[in-house]
Amino acid sequence: MISLIFFAFYIAYVVLLSIFVPIVYLIPVWIITGYPVALLFIIGFIYVNFIWMRNVKPMHKPMNDFAHSIAYFVDRFVVRIKLEVEGRENIPLDGKLTTYVNHKSLLDPVPLRELFPRPTTFTPKSEVMKWPIIGKFLGYLGALSIDRSSDRNTARGLIEAIKHARDGMNYIIFPEGGIKSREDERMVAMRPGAYKIPMKAKTDILVVSLKNMTQVHKRWPWRRTVVKATVHPVIKYDEFKDLATADIAQKVFDIVNKDFE
Repeated sequence: MISLIFFAFYIAYVVLLSIFVPIVYLIPVWIITGYPVALLFIIGFIYVNFIWMRNVKPMHKPMNDFAHSIAYFVDRFVVRIKLEVEGRENIPLDGKLTTYVNHKSLLDPVPLRELFPRPTTFTPKSEVMKWPIIGKFLGYLGALSIDRSSDRNTARGLIEAIKHARDGMNYIIFPEGGIKSREDERMVAMRPGAYKIPMKAKTDILVVSLKNMTQVHKRWPWRRTVVKATVHPVIKYDEFKDLATADIAQKVFDIVNKDFE
């Protein structure tokens, strides 16, 4: 939807200016300036939609379809990512689920949000929740804010996240606790505390290996980056419910890194 609106506005901008300012040599100017103008329009369009988003629950299907549409648009036309997926059939379309992924770029959430057609959100640092537009958007999606300066704030958010997870919200978690290395695509660290949601909400676990995100900032904006997401088979709750969180962490660590061997 967002992509269609973008191109409709872009084409209208070029055509209307070409009609009202009928100077042939200015047409390339309208074509070039149309792209950033259309981007600004889309940002405004998204912001206006916050009016209804703030009044619905995070599991609301139209809102999640809207988020999926935004992610697709940003991937293709802003950060220039083409997402290739191996194991898409392993993604449960409903039921309780928590997803774990290696973390190498601030842009990782964008292709991951495109990957999932179901209600999906993230666990960003509290600083991210203060970013203009993005912070509000994540809040409407039910994101769990990780406040490293206040365990109490994080615990309060965790209680709400567990409720959402029980209702079927898929939380994408980067268990490394931040970007530890931008050059090594493998998972290089692990925080056992990152497994509270599946343990408390009794969700299944899905592991995704994300490849080539380290190349996006090197190739943008002139070259497209092909990013590959490998979706591994679901780990059922009954398979890990009796394990210590350190053992679950090691299991996820091994699954992700095996894909890079």
